[in-house]
Amino acid sequence: MPAFSAEVFVAEIDGAKVRSLRSFYTRLARVLHFPDYFGKNLDALFDCLCSLEHVGRQEVVLVIRNFDLFLEKEKPEKRAAVLQVLRDAEMPDNRGDAVVFHVLVQH
Repeated sequence: MPAFSAEVFVAEIDGAKVRSLRSFYTRLARVLHFPDYFGKNLDALFDCLCSLEHVGRQEVVLVIRNFDLFLEKEKPEKRAAVLQVLRDAEMPDNRGDAVVFHVLVQH
């Protein structure tokens, strides 16, 4: 994994531990400190990812290790939909905060 400055909030999830959507939502909510009312669906995921000012950093990087195992128990279209939400949340025009958000995958 690349080295990040202390100003960057780095959240890591292991694809081997998030093979289902349910486990992904639970783990991601924990590492990114989502509010208790996080709805555990794609719309809520997008909303929370686009509003990360609560982490207190100007930049947030989500690292997904073992990406080949990430959501492997889900149908390919579900996995693709989650990945699209992650990519959409990276786009500055979609953000509701001043945070720069990136997703980094590692195989």
